[in-house]
Amino acid sequence: MKLSSVLRYIEKETGAVASVHILHPAFLDCSALRLEPDQSLHHGEFCRFNKMHGEIKACIKNKAKSLEIASRGRSFSGVCPFGIWDYVRPVLIEGKLIAVLYLGGFRKEVPARESGKAPLMESVAGTKEKELRQYADFLERFIRIEIGIWSRTGGAKGKQRTPEYYVRNSLFFIDCNFSKDISVEDAAETLRVTPNYLGEQIKKHTGKSFRLILNERRIREAEVYLRLHKELSVSRIANLCGFNDSNYFATVFRKYKGTTPRGYRNAGDAPELPHPPTA
Repeated sequence: MKLSSVLRYIEKETGAVASVHILHPAFLDCSALRLEPDQSLHHGEFCRFNKMHGEIKACIKNKAKSLEIASRGRSFSGVCPFGIWDYVRPVLIEGKLIAVLYLGGFRKEVPARESGKAPLMESVAGTKEKELRQYADFLERFIRIEIGIWSRTGGAKGKQRTPEYYVRNSLFFIDCNFSKDISVEDAAETLRVTPNYLGEQIKKHTGKSFRLILNERRIREAEVYLRLHKELSVSRIANLCGFNDSNYFATVFRKYKGTTPRGYRNAGDAPELPHPPTA
């Protein structure tokens, strides 16, 4: 049984959106706990709509607030600024937060800012909330069991990790989190190594810095938005791809593509992404 499959099953059975914010290396190392990239963030249709239409900063702020509450070890449910309800379950081991479960994505009430173009959402009732709490109980037990097995069979301490292991999982970390404000320090904390060691190994085995690989991933995502979502402004696309500053986004984009984001969009068919500059 795999956590990713269980999450898909829960979504199919309940109509909910299920995601996990990971804070433990076992999620990168243990095959039973490894997630698909979209399962580490809110990926419901309504949330994607809001993020694509300029609301990603509000989503990031609300997510940070929920993580701060979860860090106290308390389960709770709440409604985001756009009227979308989630049940939030922190998972702790020995008093340390190792993951946060998000189950929901339902309409609790009609969002005041909802656009007529936004996807319709199913309302959440008491029975639905009870059902999701039960699934959260199962998920928490499953995660605890798998991490217990992982720890008893060596875990991060008992195995001699190769540099390739840390590089591979750093790339996976970037793939799951490129839209967030992340750094090599965040990846190192999850993998439980020092930032200097991780940065050195990434540079040695890829020829690129963590920041360069992160920007490369972000620019590839930006290409898709610029080609397929002409209704989105460049600044919105920058936010969607993890750039807090649209001017910096334009600078990085030109460095990779030899043109501005607007120039790339207006050019229609664009050449393939060239080899990125060295760090």
